[in-house]
Amino acid sequence: MEKEVHDMALGKYSHEQVQKMSMIEVANIILTEQKKELNFIDLFNLVAEHKQFTEAQKDDLLARFYTDLNVDGRFATIGSNVWGLKRWYPVDQTSEKVLTEARKRQMEDEEDYDEDLLEGFDEDEENDEDEVTYDEYDFSSDEDED
Repeated sequence: MEKEVHDMALGKYSHEQVQKMSMIEVANIILTEQKKELNFIDLFNLVAEHKQFTEAQKDDLLARFYTDLNVDGRFATIGSNVWGLKRWYPVDQTSEKVLTEARKRQMEDEEDYDEDLLEGFDEDEENDEDEVTYDEYDFSSDEDED
């Protein structure tokens, strides 16, 4: 079934035409035909399949493809490394989705940090050096001076 979707997306182009297209052009056609966002790796793998990349080529071109997606104005990330076509989303929607994802990641990071701090804490262990005492200071005398 998935192969049929791939053939639909680029079926009107010859093998030679697809080979001459940039990775970004192929990605644009794939997203246009599928009419839905795709995870970055899934999108890259579809592009690589259409362009018939070897594993070595895939390794060499992965970072370039990511950079090209970021630079090309037709694509938008909507968080969690999911990409779509910018024209699908009003500006407010993509901004809100990205902010929501960022807040979610920040909260998860804070929870992880708190858990890491608690792991090293032993309730039974007392540290007298850090204990603060106020016995040496007389608080009542400061108020009486006025």
